Amino acid sequence: MKILFQGDSITDAGRMREGGDTHRKLGCGYPQLIGARLMCDNPDITVENRGVSGNRISDMYGRWIEDTLNIDFDILSILCGVNDIGFGLRMNMGADAEKFRFIYDRMVAEAKNARPESKIVLCEPFILKLEREQVPGNEDIIDNWELWHGEMLVRRKIVKELADKHNAVFVPFGEMFDRVCKEGPAARWSFDGIHATSAGHELMARKWIECVMK
Repeated sequence: MKILFQGDSITDAGRMREGGDTHRKLGCGYPQLIGARLMCDNPDITVENRGVSGNRISDMYGRWIEDTLNIDFDILSILCGVNDIGFGLRMNMGADAEKFRFIYDRMVAEAKNARPESKIVLCEPFILKLEREQVPGNEDIIDNWELWHGEMLVRRKIVKELADKHNAVFVPFGEMFDRVCKEGPAARWSFDGIHATSAGHELMARKWIECVMK
C-alpha cells in the first residue's frame, strides 16, 4: 500500500527533494510521523510526500499530473487552504472561495478517475490564534483575526462538503486545534499561527491515523 501526501508547507515540512535518504524525503512533519509509525508496523506500506511550501490550490493543480496522477497511490491525502487566504488578503493573489472550491473539486475528481480504487483523504485546513508578540511577521493575522478566521471557516466548510461529495475521508484538523486551544496555549501547537510545532504535528499524525487507518 502506498500513501501519497499532497499539500503546502505544513505538509512539505522541509522534505529533502534529492538523494536516497527515504526518511528525510518525508520531511519533519506529520507525514514523517505517520509514515514512521505505519511503516514500522507494516513493511508493505510505503509513504511519499509531494507537499510544496507556498503552494496555493492553483499551484498544486498546476503540478497535479506529474506529482499526483502519474504516481501509483492507494491513499491520497491533501491539505491545502491557508495560502489562498494569506496570498489573497496580503497580495490579492489567492483563490477566493468559489475558485478554491472549483479547483479543489476538479483535483479530487481527476484523482478518483485516475485511481478509482484508491482512498482519498481531505484534511481540514486551520489557523491558530496566538498572542501578537508570538507571531513576528504574521501580526496581521492577529490584527485582522475575524477576517482571517472567517475566511478559514469558509475553506473548512468547503473541504468538508467536498469530502462528503466524493465519499472521501475527512480529517478534522481545524476542529481538533480549536478544541485543544481552548484547553491550553495555542503556542504549544503552532509557532506562528500557521505552521505546527513538533507537538502539533504529532497531534495531526494521531488524528490522521485515527480517521484514515480504520
